[in-house]
Amino acid sequence: MDVLPAGEIAAPDIQLEWASPPQSVDLPGEDVHVWSASLLDPGLEPYAKGEMLSPSEQERSAKFHFERDRRSFVVRRSLLRAILGVYLKIEAVQVPLVYEQWGKPKLAAREGTPPLHFNFSHSRGLAVCAVSGFGVVGVDVEKLRPMPEMAEISATFCSPPENAQIKAAPAEMQVEAFFGVWTRKEAFLKANGQGLVGSLASVDCSAAPPDWTLQTFSPAPGFVGSLAFPGRAGKVQCWRWECPSTQRPV
Repeated sequence: MDVLPAGEIAAPDIQLEWASPPQSVDLPGEDVHVWSASLLDPGLEPYAKGEMLSPSEQERSAKFHFERDRRSFVVRRSLLRAILGVYLKIEAVQVPLVYEQWGKPKLAAREGTPPLHFNFSHSRGLAVCAVSGFGVVGVDVEKLRPMPEMAEISATFCSPPENAQIKAAPAEMQVEAFFGVWTRKEAFLKANGQGLVGSLASVDCSAAPPDWTLQTFSPAPGFVGSLAFPGRAGKVQCWRWECPSTQRPV
């Protein structure tokens, strides 16, 4: 099924490499969990119906001009709700998502419940979602692909150490090195609240900034992603989302 934004071509035959989750998923306060999902998985078909969304999300989805974009939004937001529902032990439609000024989702505060932090990213048919019980978290994923303008982009938006890191990679590995740098930078900016604004070249993620953790991963062949969070986690665990077995609380 096609759930990608207009102009974005899905990667064929996405093969998720991470293990299946355990039957019971618990998040210790010091851990971070990262989920990967193929948005092309036929098991996600029920997510496209919009039944997991809140009335305001359904209203928002109806405003998309193209069916392709509407479907992409509905599936991704339903997937996010299903994942968070596992941790909150509630149905996806009951997940109390609220939205910041620019549309970024977050969980409404719940009395007597420890805060749950999350971040979501997708690229070319693959989605990743990071969940943390101890603090902010950022995640980003990109499909590896030819970048004719890579040198110009890196020269403009990457720091000198990041550019040096990309250029030091063997020629056949420079695209992967570029996307590794880019996903680390974006994950860090999402976690610390800056977003992709201002001078990106002034933000150096060639190594983890002081008191931060940056971790690069590959959830599927041909993809690279990165995770960012302040401090150190007790354990980072990565799983693939399976439908419909983990659609409801476990």
